[in-house]
Amino acid sequence: MRTETRYIILGALVLIIIGLILYFLPGDKINTDVALNKLKIATGFTVLALIFLFAFSVLVYIANGRIDLSDLLSESDNSKGASMSRFQLLIFTLVIALSLFLVVASKMEFPRTIPPEILTLLGISGTTYAVSKGIQMSSSQPPANTQPPASPPPPPPPGAPGV
Repeated sequence: MRTETRYIILGALVLIIIGLILYFLPGDKINTDVALNKLKIATGFTVLALIFLFAFSVLVYIANGRIDLSDLLSESDNSKGASMSRFQLLIFTLVIALSLFLVVASKMEFPRTIPPEILTLLGISGTTYAVSKGIQMSSSQPPANTQPPASPPPPPPPGAPGV
C-alpha cells in the first residue's frame, strides 16, 4: 500500500473517532437542539478535515514530482513563455476565491447572493482567456478556403515513348 493511501486511511479513521467523540459527549439527551448542533459541528469538522487531507495528498504528489506544475501557465504549443491570459485567469480566480472564503469565515455563513461585480470580473477574465485562445488557434491554422498548391505531374519513366 502506498504511503499516501495509508495517510488518507489513517486520517479518515481519526475523523471518524473525533466524530464519535463529539457525538457522544455528555449533554442533555432530551434536548434535540443540542444533539442537532453537535451533529452539525461534528459533520462540519469531518468535512473540513477530509478536505484538508485531500489537499495534503495533492501537496505530497506535487512534492514527489507526480504532479508537474511547470507548464501551468504556458500554452499547449510548447512555447517557452507564459500566457498572460492564463495568468490573469488564475490570479482572478484565486483572489475571488480567497475573498469569498474570508467573507464566509468572518460572517460564519455563506452569502445568499454572489455580488454581480464578482461575476463580472470572472466573466471578463474568462472571456479574455477564450478570445486569446481563439486568436491563437486561428493564427496557427491556415485559412480554410485556400487550396494546397497542385503538385506537378510525376516524370515519365525512362525509356517511355514520346520523350
